[in-house]
Amino acid sequence: MMPFERLRAIARHGADDRTLVAEAADCLAEFDDDPAGLVVACRRLLHHHAACGPLWWLCARVLAAPDTSEAAWEAEELVRADRTPTRLAALLPFPHDEPIAVLGWPDLAGVALATRPDLDALAVRGWGADDSWHRRLARSEATARPVDPTEAQALEPSHVLAEVIAASPTHALVTEGTTDLLAELSRPTTLVWLIAGVGRVLPARLFDVMTRQLDPPEDHGFELLDLQIADRVAGPTGLDRPGNLTRRIDCPVAPELLRIG
Repeated sequence: MMPFERLRAIARHGADDRTLVAEAADCLAEFDDDPAGLVVACRRLLHHHAACGPLWWLCARVLAAPDTSEAAWEAEELVRADRTPTRLAALLPFPHDEPIAVLGWPDLAGVALATRPDLDALAVRGWGADDSWHRRLARSEATARPVDPTEAQALEPSHVLAEVIAASPTHALVTEGTTDLLAELSRPTTLVWLIAGVGRVLPARLFDVMTRQLDPPEDHGFELLDLQIADRVAGPTGLDRPGNLTRRIDCPVAPELLRIG
């Protein structure tokens, strides 16, 4: 299949972020000798998958690299080997008697909690219109139990986990309803941890372009969240204070992406 034929196939079909990045990286690597085609390919992918933070990260890294294929494969490997679930699992307290609440059952948090059967994990319903997280939880080996927000609040979790779609140094793009649920579940002793895996922390200018493609975010099932609502942001290197998230940025602001048609 020729690169642009593969590109059309990728653009048409939805997938989880890790699979999408792997397929896109393999496709973009074939544009080594076609810089103009590479720009068109990245813009097409982002036009069709604007709500995939790691895809913006991948395209920015590939466009700025002297070796397209090397940059694409390196990015795919970083996403595939994301240590965020491992670090998150290790950072959650042990032993621990209080519940840990997670909004829905997102990919990275789900993997982390599946390795911690000692924790009383609560998967909070009422978060987002997509029910795919119910299917992920059903397939998981985790012992988490679905609860509604009122039940979760009554159980007084010590931590509330929420996974971000993408983040800048000041804001995060999250599933609609996240802000209200965090407010409902939080109490003075509750710790709110956002989860931002590899490829989800973008430079402010790139994040702004991404969110403009989804303007208004609510029409697409998303919302913007002020990072200051969180106590910490979990990632592949551990926990960061929200104010220190700039140190997590590891992709450039590719000028070719500042205008997406």
